Amino acid sequence: MLDPSNYVDLAAEPARPLPSDLDSAIAYLTAVLGTPVYQTWTPARLLEEHGSMSAAKVAQPEVFALLLGGGTVVRFWDLGQSRTVSAAQAPGAEAVVGRLLRTLRVRFRPAHPPTSLTSGPNRPGAAAVRPDLHPARRPVSEETWLAGTGRLYNSDLSTNTLGVCDDGAAVHRFLQERASGSRHTHRAYTAEIRRLIRWCQAHGVTGPLSALTRATLLDYRDGRRGATPAEYEGGERSEAAQQRTMAVLRSLFGFLSSTGYLMSNPCARLGSTAAARAGFRPERILPPAAVEAIDRWLREQAHSMGQRPHVARRAAALAVFRFAGVRLDELATREGFPRLSVDADGWTLTVMGKGQKKRSIPLPDSCTLFLKRYRIACGLPATPSPAEVAPLIRGERGGGLGPSGLYRVVKSAFQEIAAAMPESNTARLVLESASPHWLRHLVGKTLVIDRKVPLPMAAALLGHGSVVTTAGYSQTDLSELRAIMEESFPVRSSEDAPQPEQSLTPSRGQAPAGHFSR
Repeated sequence: MLDPSNYVDLAAEPARPLPSDLDSAIAYLTAVLGTPVYQTWTPARLLEEHGSMSAAKVAQPEVFALLLGGGTVVRFWDLGQSRTVSAAQAPGAEAVVGRLLRTLRVRFRPAHPPTSLTSGPNRPGAAAVRPDLHPARRPVSEETWLAGTGRLYNSDLSTNTLGVCDDGAAVHRFLQERASGSRHTHRAYTAEIRRLIRWCQAHGVTGPLSALTRATLLDYRDGRRGATPAEYEGGERSEAAQQRTMAVLRSLFGFLSSTGYLMSNPCARLGSTAAARAGFRPERILPPAAVEAIDRWLREQAHSMGQRPHVARRAAALAVFRFAGVRLDELATREGFPRLSVDADGWTLTVMGKGQKKRSIPLPDSCTLFLKRYRIACGLPATPSPAEVAPLIRGERGGGLGPSGLYRVVKSAFQEIAAAMPESNTARLVLESASPHWLRHLVGKTLVIDRKVPLPMAAALLGHGSVVTTAGYSQTDLSELRAIMEESFPVRSSEDAPQPEQSLTPSRGQAPAGHFSR
């Protein structure tokens, strides 16, 4: 349990310990930092503070808007910024204060710091790691190797706009801003940063991150392929994996440099992912027999009357993946997304894609049919109202499904479809191992190859940052290229064809016979 009195405010004159009571400590920190640390708002408190709801709406529009949905609202400190969320989504007050004290450890120091964090070289302002967590489960920002700062750290707070003074906190801010929109991106970025730390530890590089030289990063890049699995925690050692590694490090150091946390960028222009993007070729493409089986199952579901909610949910989820090409994380319920809107032109699905970029996808009637049936099965109107905030795909208890829940729903549909196919059918084996992302690749192939949609339009529908990635779908099927080659070089007539005894090489000055002659 956190005891704030164990921390000393070194900026006070004279230095003084924090109050021992959590509420008093929150009030003290709010006063000295000039920003709310942890506030709980109710309609009654809002009215008491501002005298009227109209005045409260002007003074605190974010709190007012959230309170309209009912319940209570919490405003709390989050790495130097103030966040406002519903009480159900907010962390506890003790967790917020603990994170604040760890982040601002230069100002708020433990009165009796742990010996393990004060002994040894290169440990100024070391992070207070949580002993209750296994090291592999701790956030990478709490790695002790990241504690403190190095030679490239910018101590001038007029230009250091990141507002933190510790490499661990800087990494946390990077992940928060660059990877919070996608759980898979966050996991991949965290893994790459942790691999760099393990490599540095294995090679005697004491760190922290802001002390690394360009030479060290070059050694890391060049030694990536030949490293032992233990040094990289099981990471791949292929050329593509190396490119992804350097892309993450370039993004990390570029972020720290552009925000002024680092005085220079030692990772600038190290490696390039252009070749990886150009070589992108989706390989998890469902064969025609599997696609036909999926569509046949959906047609059967469309003609089933009086479906129970869990049955209609499975068909609706599969239909959205089949016809919208969304990513798994994009269909998961998070911060008001995904959203449905309906107008005279039809239904539109708006999702939050990678990099916190919103994307609107017009839904075909073949998809909205299943959403309507699912909504009716859940007791909702067939068509959503403009002000509706209900989750698109909900779980058994009514809350929105997350990535793992959606994954299980689609996998169960795949298993049912596969079970109805002969055991010797190879499409059955594909469906048994397929995931929702295979349907996204199917949509990409349909747009680019089957429907010949212009690449910029297909990229917009799929949420690709570059049409180079979208162009990769043109390489998934050789049938179109084969047809082009057949049309370009048709078989010559029998009278034009060379006899067996004739040479296929024309004599000097003679044009070749057939297609190329004029």
